[in-house]
Amino acid sequence: MKKRNSIVAVMVVLLLLPLLSLQAQDDVITITWWGTERGRDTAETRDVHFQLARAFEEANPGINVAVSLFPSRGFNTRVATAIAAGEGPDVWYHTLAADAAEQGFLLNLDPYLEEDGIVPTDVWFSGAAQRMFYDGSYYGVPRDAVAAFVAYNIDMFEAAEVDLPQSGWTIEDYRAAANALTNRDNDQYGVGAIVGGDGCMLWSSFSFNLGTDTVSPDGRQVAGYLDTPEAADAFRFCLELVTEDQVTAPSELQDQFGELVFLSGDVAIQSISNWEIPAIQDQADFNWGVIESPRFNADSEPTPWTDSYVYSIWEGTDNPDAAWELVSFLSGAEGQRIQAEANVWFPNNPEIWEELGWDEDPILSISYNELQRETVVPNYLRSRFFFDCAYAAYTNTRVRWIENDERDLESILAEEVNNAQFCMDDNYE
Repeated sequence: MKKRNSIVAVMVVLLLLPLLSLQAQDDVITITWWGTERGRDTAETRDVHFQLARAFEEANPGINVAVSLFPSRGFNTRVATAIAAGEGPDVWYHTLAADAAEQGFLLNLDPYLEEDGIVPTDVWFSGAAQRMFYDGSYYGVPRDAVAAFVAYNIDMFEAAEVDLPQSGWTIEDYRAAANALTNRDNDQYGVGAIVGGDGCMLWSSFSFNLGTDTVSPDGRQVAGYLDTPEAADAFRFCLELVTEDQVTAPSELQDQFGELVFLSGDVAIQSISNWEIPAIQDQADFNWGVIESPRFNADSEPTPWTDSYVYSIWEGTDNPDAAWELVSFLSGAEGQRIQAEANVWFPNNPEIWEELGWDEDPILSISYNELQRETVVPNYLRSRFFFDCAYAAYTNTRVRWIENDERDLESILAEEVNNAQFCMDDNYE
């Protein structure tokens, strides 16, 4: 009889095992994490997503992470479309403007930050902490932290017997060096990409060091900023590098090397960020160095350009607490160490830089010092309507100067700004 009871008990357990297994699966939460891929990304960039996801899962056995990677171009539209259909990702990162919070799809992270005792301005670099702070609340946390500075080809400087750039240099020093190092007959060029208008004014080491800012602090005004005499002078400096000075690398070089034409070895100076450092370290076959952003003049203090991608959580997620656990891990010390050791993304936290010795590294310390300074949110990331409304004013000005040979910058800017501001006002009504 005892034997029979034992057999029955075993059979019952065997019958219940599939149900127990299903129940265990039901207890596991899956968080969807969407990321992006760009042309400059490497295999290491792709892999680090999965390294981070697996490390998080090991530390949080009740939560699985489903990683999906998409092309960077159009990614924000992809996310918005998915959210509108009620199928948004739980977590994603990209370059949202903070006032996207007005649209209501971003989870307010203040309660989570407060519960975990995280004070963003104490933990993250200044620029990273500001990125998704809107109307007194945080709607995202920084994935990383980057700064713009200038890379220079030491071999080209020495061959031309031109002094290497020195700390405290100005935009006129930059221009003089670019002219001295250009020899178009020998296929040698003073400067690389991101000059000549929109890039020079928006996402480069020059952005806030040309004597003016072309967008209001809240991002809603270009009138009174982009149409001033100071803005015209700033544009003129950028555009004349292309047309009057003719020191810029030709488009064929960019076709070959992409935006990072500095890697050709035929470009003396290029404005870069630490996003480009791994590629230069791996591929440059010449001696090179980096220097802080040039300032407007000898009497001015430089304003660094800094940025970060940001992690956001969908307000409609079914699992906000689990999504926060993932975001907290990714933006916290452990996740930041993983991505730093993979040499992919640079930490948002100065203590991690110091822990790794990067604050004293001959190359990385330049970025670290720039990140330590007080700065502002990039001017094109202050309004969610910038690229719909204002960006065309920058590109059209560049085209009208370079391709149409127009030279009345004040009139060009007045016309372009009028259209841009009308669009901004219309969208904010």
